Amino acid sequence: MPTTRWRWAVVAAVAAVLVAAPVALTALPASAHRDPGALRARVLASVNQPYQGYAEATGSLGLPDLPALSSVTALLGGTTRLRAWYVAPEHWRTDEITGVGERDTYAVPGSQFIWDNGQNQYTQIVGDEPIRLPRGADLLPPDLARRVLKDEPKVEALPAQRVAGIDAAGLRVTPSDPQTAIGRVDIWADPDSGLPLRVEVTAKGQPAPFVVSAFRSVSTQRPSEDVITPKPSPDSGFTVTDAPDVLGAFSGFPLPAQVAGRPLQTDRVGGGRGLGFYGTGLSAFVVAPLPRNIAGGVVDAMGKVGAKTVPLPGGQGTLLTIAPLSVLVERSGFRTFLLAGVVDPALLTQAAAELSTLPRRRP
Repeated sequence: MPTTRWRWAVVAAVAAVLVAAPVALTALPASAHRDPGALRARVLASVNQPYQGYAEATGSLGLPDLPALSSVTALLGGTTRLRAWYVAPEHWRTDEITGVGERDTYAVPGSQFIWDNGQNQYTQIVGDEPIRLPRGADLLPPDLARRVLKDEPKVEALPAQRVAGIDAAGLRVTPSDPQTAIGRVDIWADPDSGLPLRVEVTAKGQPAPFVVSAFRSVSTQRPSEDVITPKPSPDSGFTVTDAPDVLGAFSGFPLPAQVAGRPLQTDRVGGGRGLGFYGTGLSAFVVAPLPRNIAGGVVDAMGKVGAKTVPLPGGQGTLLTIAPLSVLVERSGFRTFLLAGVVDPALLTQAAAELSTLPRRRP
């Protein structure tokens, strides 16, 4: 089904940036202190620190409520309640709790299992997902913090804060690239284990964060294998599916090695297969080629929520900004590109202008 495949690809291109970039529990006194550079290193090393706990993530990003993206808009525009058990990067469990039930995700080497208790259904997903829709686990403080700190080495100390009963040491990341739309990311972590406990992501020019994720309770005790091992019951449904070949949907559209002064980071998406990230960290953006028949529907949908038309040297662009996210569709000749990132709209416009002047080539 080509239309379904391309709709998934469009969604995944935007979601890839949201996943990659890149969102006071108590008044008790907190007294933890640590050199910010040493704490950053400890946080990054905590990827091997087991933990279990309960967290809440609140997002206030005003994304349109689109039926096909209801799960994404809920994550970024409301409160997500999460129970988490973590042993290693490929071995964990996260339960997303809703008002009508829960959706549990189990990760084991080579596979993931999704349990939907409302449908009494287990689904096994086999293979890697280099690009996918955001999920609840992406909003856990450890995932958010390490994703930011991996590409942002400059940090400064923040006053300690009491989080989940722990005197957490604080870090502030202020992106050095002026073209990111992120103003700051504040992180509080257990000074002993380095485990991130609270993360606040604030857009430029905004007084309050648009994403806050924090543990309400947490322990660094290793979860038991019994808890993190999926156990389909005899009366539950069970299906097996391969991870969606999102990247394959973009094949046949070569991308330039550099756009708007940003190099193509092909390793971020598993190889140069037609979709790529440009730049790094909080100033990265994604570029995805689209067929014109799909682009028309995307542009129409963007127009209904306030997108504007921007002239380009070799074509025309449609730009939508919902701070801090910017999305732009560039159309020229037989070729169309989707660009998205938590970046200054001017950066996407510059990138689209360069793409619009590439030699014409009909896919």
